[in-house]
Amino acid sequence: MLAAVAVAVLGAGEAARAQFAPMGGQAGPYPDMMGQMATYPGAGFPGPSPYAPPAFAPAAYAGIGGPAPMGPMPGSPAMMQSPAAMGMAPLAGTPNGMPPGPGYGGPGYGNYCDDGCGWNNRYFVFGEFLYLRPRNAEVAYAVPINGALITGPTSPQVPVGPVRVADPDYAPGFRLGGGAFLGPRSAVAVTYTQFDRDTFDAVSLPGNGAVFRSLVTTPNPLAPGANGLDTAATLQTQFQLLDVDYKGLITYNPDMQVAYVIGARYANLEQHFAAGFAPATGFQQVLAESEFDGGGLKLGLEGLRFHPTSQFFVYGKGYTSFIGGTFRARYQFENNGTSVTDTSFRAGRLVTMLDLEAGLGWQSFTGNLRFTMGYMFNAWYNTVKVNEFINAVQNNNFVDPSTNFNGLITFDGLTSRIEFLW
Repeated sequence: MLAAVAVAVLGAGEAARAQFAPMGGQAGPYPDMMGQMATYPGAGFPGPSPYAPPAFAPAAYAGIGGPAPMGPMPGSPAMMQSPAAMGMAPLAGTPNGMPPGPGYGGPGYGNYCDDGCGWNNRYFVFGEFLYLRPRNAEVAYAVPINGALITGPTSPQVPVGPVRVADPDYAPGFRLGGGAFLGPRSAVAVTYTQFDRDTFDAVSLPGNGAVFRSLVTTPNPLAPGANGLDTAATLQTQFQLLDVDYKGLITYNPDMQVAYVIGARYANLEQHFAAGFAPATGFQQVLAESEFDGGGLKLGLEGLRFHPTSQFFVYGKGYTSFIGGTFRARYQFENNGTSVTDTSFRAGRLVTMLDLEAGLGWQSFTGNLRFTMGYMFNAWYNTVKVNEFINAVQNNNFVDPSTNFNGLITFDGLTSRIEFLW
């Protein structure tokens, strides 16, 4: 009975095989698939085929372009063979005739990168804490001199102490933004930045012969009663930036990525200064301010360099912007509530801005969360600063920019950022 069953089963198998005509030539590009499968332990048992697509793309772990968290995925000896060694025809247009890797090239694939290589998220948002200090923005407003030598307008001024300066120190700011990826190699982003710093300085003299001489009033005759023992000043420095950027990948591989940036920028820069003096009689006050609003073009580069065996990376950013706008400056001097000097200045300027930033970052295992910390430098060229405008009023010279408007103000300090990508 058992022999009869065996004969029946074998006969059914031969009948089923006879229903299909033999395939012409070799069985596809793989002449001996069973022989190749024999090189894999467990060949012939249920499970994923060694030629099936991978269950995940290494680029998915890169977030916005980082390497797979565990490094390149090692292949079996058979998978690492060249097409010629496996009896296959080389693939045209690929390095060494090797098939493209998932997302980007892996070991043995050279630098090949198919159309899906690049950013693989859809959206991103970020928040950034800034800790910056304005430089070249200070205003020297008073100096202690020997009051015993002051007898008239031609009397000598002999300093007897440090110059009092309203000089802004470090202060917090912030940057917020987000955007969308238009494809694996392009993205758009919108960013808003704001920084404000208020500085206050006040001092009194003991009355031992030294008196304060104002450095910001005009006219400023040297007279015994024009100087005092008390003075104070405040200076506010602030800027705002709004950027709309288009970003495109230039270079992308498991080790690094470089992108260019083309965008539009709105810029606002303001300084507001006030100083008070208490001479022998009455009270004197100086008010001065400079404000700028403009817009223009922004160009730049952004780069990331990934560590090969960890989630850390280094980054760098560099931008230059050309902002056309208008400066509005004003100066007032009051003596005992009476306006003595009141003037204003308005000028169109092309302000050149330079932004540099570099630092260290870390990304999560999936690349959807990032932290970065770095140092940033922001420079504004060809500006009308408050201290230079006060000097122009005192010298009654608003024409010669080489003398009165050197126009450089900078901001530098630390930045810390958190970013979500999905």
